[in-house]
Amino acid sequence: MQQKLRRRAALAAIAALSIFTVSATVSRGAEEKPISIAIQYGYAYLPVVVADQKGFFSKQLAAKGINTTVEIKKISGAPAINDALISGTIDIGAYGLPGMLIAAEKTKSSIKIRGLAALVAGDNGFYTNKPEIKDLKDLGSSDRIAVTSTTGQQGLLVRMAAKKAFGDARHFDTMMVQLPHPDATSALLAGGTISAYVAPHPYSDVMEADSKIHKLFNFSDYLGQQVTSGLLATTGKFIDDRKDASLAIVAAIEEADGFIRDNPKEAAEIFLASEKSSLNAEQIQKMLESVKGEWGVQPKGVMSFADFMTEAGLLKSKLSKWQDVFFEPVAAGQGT
Repeated sequence: MQQKLRRRAALAAIAALSIFTVSATVSRGAEEKPISIAIQYGYAYLPVVVADQKGFFSKQLAAKGINTTVEIKKISGAPAINDALISGTIDIGAYGLPGMLIAAEKTKSSIKIRGLAALVAGDNGFYTNKPEIKDLKDLGSSDRIAVTSTTGQQGLLVRMAAKKAFGDARHFDTMMVQLPHPDATSALLAGGTISAYVAPHPYSDVMEADSKIHKLFNFSDYLGQQVTSGLLATTGKFIDDRKDASLAIVAAIEEADGFIRDNPKEAAEIFLASEKSSLNAEQIQKMLESVKGEWGVQPKGVMSFADFMTEAGLLKSKLSKWQDVFFEPVAAGQGT
């Protein structure tokens, strides 16, 4: 009798262990909340689109044992993305470097917005429609320089160039006009009020193709440094809650960077399928081939911009090191 009882107890224990094992497996494999990433329009955000279209997000998340999906949203304007990240409507948002630095300072004692991964160190060219302008010192007080924002990437680059040329960062402040890139492109080509324009790809490629326009310089050459122009940022809460997922996102972006470098033709097709452009597939492919060295998750020029923004009063406190405004694994890398 005792032998039968012992046998029944052993069988019950095995059954209970089996149920626990199955339950644990189901729990680990259960689908988690989707990860939402908001990006803007333009080639700077191509790594995110490629990672989504080629399945790199799914692949890297699965490698971490994470069963979830990534939702890509396109939102026009950095303020809207900033608001969405602060409110928790999105998990990860696309920023320009100046916008992220400002957000990081403002939220360092609250939700702790920081960079997750750089996307591209996209160059900007200084273009003009006046043949007589050969140097910054040839610009007169009546000339107007188109930038997307006087406190954004293009506006700050103009101020940095002015400081180098004249010793006065605000030399061009009254000459800068805020225009969206498509409007600035049309205005410079039309040859009216706007006589100069700070253009990134692919708008700079349109400038290069027009005989009435000439370039004074690329800012990376003039200032002697590449600067990250597009990046992904998130909050401390997302990192705390979903650390492995954040690592998978960075790995997927790295994989997408390699794909764009190695497959510019297909990457161009993916870009054109994701948004409208005045350039055709062949022109986009040529542009991607020319910017192979711009892709990478490690940020560039963070300290240069942070120091300048502190001098300009856009940041209240001096940044000690660039790692203070990025999360790992990028913060453990070789950024500048």
